[in-house]
Amino acid sequence: MHLLKLAIAFTASLLFIGCTSPPPQTQSTPTPTQSTPTPDTTTLKAAIEELEMLQIKLKSGINPSTYAHLIRNTLPIVERASGEAKAVAAMKSAMAGHQLALKFWQCDRLEGYYKLHQCRGKALSGIFAKYPDIKAQAKVNIKSTKPTTISTQVNQEGMLQRIWENTNADTQTAKRVLSPVPTPQAQQL
Repeated sequence: MHLLKLAIAFTASLLFIGCTSPPPQTQSTPTPTQSTPTPDTTTLKAAIEELEMLQIKLKSGINPSTYAHLIRNTLPIVERASGEAKAVAAMKSAMAGHQLALKFWQCDRLEGYYKLHQCRGKALSGIFAKYPDIKAQAKVNIKSTKPTTISTQVNQEGMLQRIWENTNADTQTAKRVLSPVPTPQAQQL
């Protein structure tokens, strides 16, 4: 009887151990028919499409509040995007440019000369840090180096257009990286 109890306890413990321990894993090497998974580009494509739509709406003419609304809706999509690193970097750069343009544009809603140009000066500092080409162009046209002084002489529409040219270029770069144009040799094959 004692042996029977011992056998039952032993069997139960083996069953318990067998149920809780994972089965042994075997390492498999990929066979020629298996391919490595490609990164999911769905979120990246969606973010690029949203940025392209933003550019289209800018060309058709929008106001600062609509622009702010579009950026607010696009930002989470851009932040979730993943995939090809160069495309993600270009797309995030475009989004950062749109945010800078919005900050600059919203300055004109402030009342008072001093507040307006303080705001524009801060916005221009960020724009010049991101876009050295715009800074160089502003230095040629305006003989001052202080952003607050420059802001009094900057054409708002011209500045916004230059920023949007850069955001559009970044968006197109992201799109090209994601779906590169085939070379003439590849088209002949």
